[in-house]
Amino acid sequence: MYKEYSPCNILAPFIYHFWEYKGETRSGLKFNIPPHGCSDFVFTGGSAADSIRNGLIMKPYHSYFFGPMNTFTELVARTNFIHIIGVRFRPCGLFRFIEIPLNELVNQGLDSQEFPAIFSQSFIYKLCESNQNPIDTIEHELVRYVYKNNMDTEKQISYAVSLIIRQKGVVSIKELATEVCLCLRQFERKFKFYTGYSPKEYSRIIKFWNAIHLLKSNISFDNLLSVAIQAGYYDTPHLYREVKRLSGNTPNAFLSLPTNEKVEVLHFEL
Repeated sequence: MYKEYSPCNILAPFIYHFWEYKGETRSGLKFNIPPHGCSDFVFTGGSAADSIRNGLIMKPYHSYFFGPMNTFTELVARTNFIHIIGVRFRPCGLFRFIEIPLNELVNQGLDSQEFPAIFSQSFIYKLCESNQNPIDTIEHELVRYVYKNNMDTEKQISYAVSLIIRQKGVVSIKELATEVCLCLRQFERKFKFYTGYSPKEYSRIIKFWNAIHLLKSNISFDNLLSVAIQAGYYDTPHLYREVKRLSGNTPNAFLSLPTNEKVEVLHFEL
């Protein structure tokens, strides 16, 4: 039901991937979506889901912007079929298209009509009515936007983000600031402006995803302490707290999942 598609080379520096969730479901089914350290534009097909946390009712044939999340997002299906397409921007990647301080949009889901959006309402109508592959249509619009708008990408913070990812979230914030030639206060302020997160918050999210990867690697329940230590947590309770806070579930839920099953969307009955 959940699929990811890589962007073209032109968009790859700014976009992680396009994603699609499509298929039969049950009315009342709850979806928990852990934070990824990114922001998303979401397009709804004939059926969508409602956001519990911020009271957003997602309408059919519409688009929404979800800012950086520091906890899991809860959606509830109201129909028996869902079709949602998303564009997941890299940290700092959204600024190649639109200049807006992401620290003002943390944990927010907005109707694109309330947001200085990249995609016009006429484009959304065209997307819904077209017989073409919707991912290709969205990608073409974004490429057109790149050539139309000559805005620079923030290089210092982009580099800091790449270091955090490379070190799987286990980093010294002071050393990061030194690495990008900024004082600590300036670094934290600039990082939050461009990503929506403090460097510490973003590192916690990256560390969480590394822990999830380790949990899904067929490691037995008896080795949770070794998973915690390997992922950079103090102990097993620390691992439990972080996984619960960011996913809405415990590490046990991930241990029971098949290795090849994606965990970008978790399903629970209300």
